[in-house]
Amino acid sequence: MLLATAKIIDENGRKKSDSVQIGSKVTIKEGNFEAEVFTIVGVAEANPREGKISNESPIGKSILNHKVGETVKVETPGGTYNVKILKIS
Repeated sequence: MLLATAKIIDENGRKKSDSVQIGSKVTIKEGNFEAEVFTIVGVAEANPREGKISNESPIGKSILNHKVGETVKVETPGGTYNVKILKIS
């Protein structure tokens, strides 16, 4: 089933987007905490220890299609918080 819906993402040929997409490397900041860098990936590739978060995770789902400078509400089972998108590459 995964192969039937798979999309190939070529980082070298990938068009730069001004909004967060699968394959985007995103720098976000929550409140007074240090900024964190994540790459948005599909569920099968997710590995938070390597900085790869799923597009279906609370953070990934919340920041998709948002732009640099936007503050986004992240809803999790443990509560809600805001993150600011600092950089997309």
